[in-house]
Amino acid sequence: MVFAIFLFPLFVFSHVIQDDVSTTDKLRFPFKTVCQRMVTHESPLIEIVSGTELDCMGKKVDVGQFCDKETAADPYYLRAYVDRDTKEVVCHSGKKVLFKYQCVKLKDRRLCESSARASCEQMKMKLAKRLDIVHSSITKNEKGIKELNCYFESLPLKEL
Repeated sequence: MVFAIFLFPLFVFSHVIQDDVSTTDKLRFPFKTVCQRMVTHESPLIEIVSGTELDCMGKKVDVGQFCDKETAADPYYLRAYVDRDTKEVVCHSGKKVLFKYQCVKLKDRRLCESSARASCEQMKMKLAKRLDIVHSSITKNEKGIKELNCYFESLPLKEL
């Protein structure tokens, strides 16, 4: 029983195999700044709802929308998240993202049963917002478990 308690945290996040980012910048904003810019009322009490959401005195704020606005000129903006330790919102930018996901749970079936391209499009919105999909595939590992493979990069604009 004790053995299971120690190993359980290792298995909870085991479906993300790889999330490598070629980082160009990480802009950090205090919670207070985010709430001031995203809501119309004063927010002396700010709570973390999730890894991507804040509660600014009753108004829920998606930190991704905040970072979209703050990094409008940055073609490499990838994702936003809440840093619980520093009490900041991080707007993460990068030129490349390599993402591998193992389909081990029942809820993952939806992601791994559709086309690889469609699944990587879903991941793009969460992990590599302004990059292009360069590669998408679904493979099986040595145990026969499906893995989603997505590679995102900033492609040069095509000349007309």
